[in-house]
Amino acid sequence: MQFQSYILSVIDMYINAAVGKIGTAIKALAAVAVCASILIFSDSCSKGAVNGISLCLNVLVPSLFPFMAAASFIVKSGLAQKLGRAFGGITKKLFGLSGCFAPIIILSMLGGYPVGAKGISELCKSGAVSEREAEKAALFAVCAGPGFIVSFVGSSLYNNKTVGLIILSAQVISVLATGLLVNICDRHRKEITENTKLTSSFSPVGSAIVESAVDSSKGILSICAFVVLFSALTGMIEPALGNDLLKGIVYCLLEVCSAVSKLSECCPLELTAFAIGFGGLCVHFQIFSALGKVKVCKPLFFCIRILQGAFTALLTHFGALLFLGNEQVFSTSYVETPALYGGTIISAAALIGAVICFLYSTKSIKDQ
Repeated sequence: MQFQSYILSVIDMYINAAVGKIGTAIKALAAVAVCASILIFSDSCSKGAVNGISLCLNVLVPSLFPFMAAASFIVKSGLAQKLGRAFGGITKKLFGLSGCFAPIIILSMLGGYPVGAKGISELCKSGAVSEREAEKAALFAVCAGPGFIVSFVGSSLYNNKTVGLIILSAQVISVLATGLLVNICDRHRKEITENTKLTSSFSPVGSAIVESAVDSSKGILSICAFVVLFSALTGMIEPALGNDLLKGIVYCLLEVCSAVSKLSECCPLELTAFAIGFGGLCVHFQIFSALGKVKVCKPLFFCIRILQGAFTALLTHFGALLFLGNEQVFSTSYVETPALYGGTIISAAALIGAVICFLYSTKSIKDQ
């Protein structure tokens, strides 16, 4: 038995060494491929980066920075804990979280994708909440802001503010629903809600304002870096993609602004709503950066983003049936809303994928 164990350990050692070498080779080849692609598609890459910089200056900084500073100030000044006393009962029953998260969740719905993550990080650093609470809130407190959905998507892309309001309402409901599901599936929720002996430190109002502005400046710089990087990447791969549908799907995975621009031209409204609910890898990296030392299970986070996107698409579908019908909302065509129980292969596959992701996320949460 000892000899067999020794042989198995030696085999395992060689396998791990081989896998490590293969992984290093793959990373090296990927780096060379990226560098070669930048040289070959340098013009497209530069245009994409310029578009990303323009997006940061004209959209992200004006819309995100004030809300990030507000979220940071609410935590640093101690206002979050004071407001938490009023909302503690609601947040504990719905999400299994302390009341300090109530203003942060609200700001995440008003400010944009990384605002909730920034507030959660500040709560954890101040000592007002536990790391487990912060990890739990980070899984669902992700939402695009009204400025992006109503102004950019609704008014600019669809020439109809009602479309933006429908998607915004659908996403807010999906955030709340996802939070409820995460709480239901969390086996440690009783431990979280009973943990009320945490110590927290607060700053005077003047210091809180200065610290909030400085921290938010660093956060918005990191976010803009990701946006420029992914905009350059999408610009570089665009020539290699064929039709607009394929571009929309690839952009949906990578960067939400490019995704909604393409999907609004050639796809049903529900796919645009899914892209907004999902966010894309660019948004995911922004959130991980804003969370700082708060660690989340990334595969679980990704699955919950898919689930939230599916919820947003489904609610948008019913919202369009109620408030739009066959009204024209495209700039070049119109949204065709199918029958109440109708659907397509794409919608069926999306629903099946959402169910699978939900089951996987349920098992992952229970295993933690």
